[in-house]
Amino acid sequence: MALITLGTKALPSGSILQVQSTFVDTAFVQAISANTDTAITNMSVNITPSATSSKILLMARHMGESNNTFNYDILYFFLRGSTKINVGVANGSNPRGMHQNLMGIYSANADSTQDGVSMFTIDSSHNSTSQLTYHIGITANPAINQFFTNRTVNSGTTVDYERTSSEIIAMEIKG
Repeated sequence: MALITLGTKALPSGSILQVQSTFVDTAFVQAISANTDTAITNMSVNITPSATSSKILLMARHMGESNNTFNYDILYFFLRGSTKINVGVANGSNPRGMHQNLMGIYSANADSTQDGVSMFTIDSSHNSTSQLTYHIGITANPAINQFFTNRTVNSGTTVDYERTSSEIIAMEIKG
């Protein structure tokens, strides 16, 4: 069977041109400084748009847990390089993000139930045909000494201590 190739010009606007993803099922920990936009380790994806008019649909899910009790003061967002995209409008010193941490539990078992987030957005302002790197970003107040991805704070080996996976996906959509 012959392979038939269509140039992107033949595809209608809204067609998916490519999909790139990063899937992480290993557990790791990192520190998050207070009120500092931080890319989560290993949670990035590269994509090279074929046209400046392309839109990039971003999707992500992150599971994990921090070792502090202020998990309600955690915001997630996407970074294109080091630039936050599609976040709330600045208002004084308010932190800006796309999604708040979804807490698994408040305090009763804070070391054995992960929190998580699923988020999505479209980046239509990249204006580039060079490789773009997108990250899942986080900001927290106060600092987090240990921010665990894909595991609970307590790394027990019984059914009370979940292991999970996280993922970031970038899809180029013809503009």
